Amino acid sequence: MYIANLSTRSRLVLLLPLLAMACSRGPGEVAIPEAAILEYIPADTPYVLAALQSAPDEVAAKLGAGSVRVAKAYAGVVKAALDQPPAEGQEPLLGPEGRERVRAVIDELVALVTPEGMPAAGIDRSSTAAIYGVGLLPVLRVTLSDPAKFEAVFERIEERAGKAMTVASVDGHAYRYAGDGDARVIVAVLDGQLVVTLVPASLDEELLKLVLGITRPQQALSDSGELAELAQTYDFTPYGLGLIDVRRLAATFLDEQSGVNAALLSMMEHDRSALSDVCREEMRTIAGVVPRIVTGYTEMSEDRIRANSVFELRRDLARGLGKVTAPVPGLGQLQEGLLAFGMSFDLKALREFYAARLDAMEADPFECELLEDLQAQVTSGREALQRPLPPFASQFQGFLAVINDLKGLDIARKQPPTEVDMRLLISTSNAQGLMAMGAMFLPQIASLDIKPDSKPVRVELPPTGAPVDAAWIAMSDDAIVLSVGETADSGLADMLAAKPAEPPPFLSMSMDAARYYGFLGEAMLAAEADAGEPSTEVAAATSELMMALHEMFDRISFDVQFTERGVELPQTMVLAP
Repeated sequence: MYIANLSTRSRLVLLLPLLAMACSRGPGEVAIPEAAILEYIPADTPYVLAALQSAPDEVAAKLGAGSVRVAKAYAGVVKAALDQPPAEGQEPLLGPEGRERVRAVIDELVALVTPEGMPAAGIDRSSTAAIYGVGLLPVLRVTLSDPAKFEAVFERIEERAGKAMTVASVDGHAYRYAGDGDARVIVAVLDGQLVVTLVPASLDEELLKLVLGITRPQQALSDSGELAELAQTYDFTPYGLGLIDVRRLAATFLDEQSGVNAALLSMMEHDRSALSDVCREEMRTIAGVVPRIVTGYTEMSEDRIRANSVFELRRDLARGLGKVTAPVPGLGQLQEGLLAFGMSFDLKALREFYAARLDAMEADPFECELLEDLQAQVTSGREALQRPLPPFASQFQGFLAVINDLKGLDIARKQPPTEVDMRLLISTSNAQGLMAMGAMFLPQIASLDIKPDSKPVRVELPPTGAPVDAAWIAMSDDAIVLSVGETADSGLADMLAAKPAEPPPFLSMSMDAARYYGFLGEAMLAAEADAGEPSTEVAAATSELMMALHEMFDRISFDVQFTERGVELPQTMVLAP
């Protein structure tokens, strides 16, 4: 659940400027436009995330106000945290005047990330943006419709901050910078584009020109067509797509470098010769296990936003991993209710996959001294595989839990729910054997005639103080479902008969986003209250943030799938009506 929440928030951060730069292009167009911004990005960049087309008008109209509220709420949390007194014995990070300046800058930035603020800063519906690496050094580049407007906004931000950045020039091009003797943050407007980067303070002029794009790369991303190929392979749209090339990142430290990377590694005192030839080659092999991580939006419409991230795997590993999941009725399909989550796996296939990996490491062992601990796992892995699986575990295929409702839950007061409405499905290759095992632990089941006909049977539960006293059980040939709550006796046959998703997900989760963020806000308030900190302002700001997210999304779903391409993380955000 944490992964899904993090993924949602990270995509929301990217959505804010996209919504503010809304254009009239429709959601059905998936071709990558010939954006001029790509001419500044080296073809061999180790990472890039590009927004080459603004969000469709209908999406911006639906989420525009909500995105502004989210931005303001995030700012409120930061400002409230600034006002918190330091821990006992610690000095405050900022004095009163410094805090006021930071608050003023935050307000300016929030005003910037709005449908009105973007055009006022020279960023409109035709603007494009990209975050990429010149070597390892990060660069943010945004095309400007009116550079003079951006300069005016930036000067106002400097004025509110009470301190202007230092102005310098390279090859006749002016830029601003701030930093110390080790590193500098550079802000420049060049060729009608905003360029922001972080560089070593001692980076020489020729390399700085390369980072800033004054000197164009010998081969650009626009020439290589890598993003267009990425979009075609994964159905990514121009609204946002990108990649991290793990092999290129590894090669930076394993191979002889030139240009920016050579200078940077020299400053880091990195000595590639300290690694033996064997170590370099084996680490290169490890990097090839997950050669790339790719991500992008696959749909952006008035109803929903879909995205996918893929950890590409070496082909033999992807094929082997694709066999470890199992079909579970309903898993990966759209579910209603507060929260649905589940997973699937074939333990026999998982053990075979693990054994094949051990076989490969035994046949071609790592010889690098830095990988001794990894190679030593072969022995312990063999020992683990010698332990037999209990019958239930070998027959277990997965589960799906659907929580329809929790009534009476009060997180702030630590009050558990007074009523629970939920269903739990367990998928197994031997449902009747599992039922017989359950009867050993719950005598009430033994007295019932539960058959694999999907018909629900009422079961009286022993008194435990839990908010349920009875349940319904139904069984098919390959699954058992247990249900409690107001509607416990209905829908069990449909749940047993539901088709699994294809491919079967390893992990699947969907939630009522509005209620989820409400629970999350309550949990944060309760946690801060338990900590005994004077967090009234932080709590109020956090509550406002949760309410902002509550109004933007209806449901959010998130899966982890093993496919021939690797580990895929598709996500769907259904927009609030």
